[in-house]
Amino acid sequence: MRNHDNHAQEPSCSCHHCRKHTRIPVCRELAYVTNSGSESSPGNTVSVIDTETDRVIDTIKVGSRPTGVAITPNGRRVYVVNRFDNNVSVINTASGKVIDTVAVGLGPSAVVITPDGTRAYVTNTRENTVSVIDVPSNIVTDTIPVGNNPLGEAVGNTPFGTRDYVANLNDDTVSVINANPDSPAYNTVIFTVPVGDGPVDVAMTPDGTTVYVTNENANSVSAIDTGTNAVVTIPVGTTPSGIGIGHTPFGVRAYVTNENSDDIYIIDADPTSPAFNTVVDVITKNVGDSPSDAAFTADGLKAYVPNNLDNTVSVIDTSTNEVITTIKVGVYPNIIVIGRVCSVPPHC
Repeated sequence: MRNHDNHAQEPSCSCHHCRKHTRIPVCRELAYVTNSGSESSPGNTVSVIDTETDRVIDTIKVGSRPTGVAITPNGRRVYVVNRFDNNVSVINTASGKVIDTVAVGLGPSAVVITPDGTRAYVTNTRENTVSVIDVPSNIVTDTIPVGNNPLGEAVGNTPFGTRDYVANLNDDTVSVINANPDSPAYNTVIFTVPVGDGPVDVAMTPDGTTVYVTNENANSVSAIDTGTNAVVTIPVGTTPSGIGIGHTPFGVRAYVTNENSDDIYIIDADPTSPAFNTVVDVITKNVGDSPSDAAFTADGLKAYVPNNLDNTVSVIDTSTNEVITTIKVGVYPNIIVIGRVCSVPPHC
């Protein structure tokens, strides 16, 4: 269902308005949240939140049991993993409609997109592989064997090239995939890094020097140095499930969502800081039931956290580390991504 209330103050499309504005894009920073649903109440939708107003402006129908979600760097496409359908829905962000469906492996869980926007990597939990999608064509071009039960992943440019870090739940490892097309080792696992018990989610710092992995059975986060593969273990809350990293008023921070203690641990992720790789704050007040992920606005002033069992998203002011509002979304909100989306006003 599309909510049109947010258009109430937009100018009408008079011919004069169209002549003046049809070539000027309308850009907003939007958050896309997958609503995974339950057996009794299927979600099968993506809620779209305008981060300026903190209101849901659209609800997009996708496949069965959507989990992972990613947005292209240019903001034109959103990729949504449908776990029960073994495919990925591709959303045109300008129209808010699914324009393609890509078949991948069995039990897909997460999706990430390379910084150049050319490839999407999808973890397939039931066949221990990663599918590689060519973004311009939406064709699967490669399938990469990884560890046992791959779940979350993070791709980015490290000082040693583009790499995809994949958490293998049942192996207690992270598979490191060389994602540099110019490398002889392209799309192969070049390292396997032991981490804590039950790795679930992964996030990379903006400079690509550190990767953080939540270990849900160990109540810890593993911080991996991307240059040496050395691991530092950081104790956090109970059953850490999700993690997001962003620039905040206090520097680079990793927000760890702990689904059983219903709190958010904040790790200093700035390698130049004396507090690097330590917990510097804990958010406990007004956090929802079973927080599952975190994503930041581009300016780093707000963080958004889906709460599985509340069917809500908490909005956090990163300058105070306080929850400032709660947004109602679909059933069992799971993973969230934020990006800048532009559209062009319609012609008269």
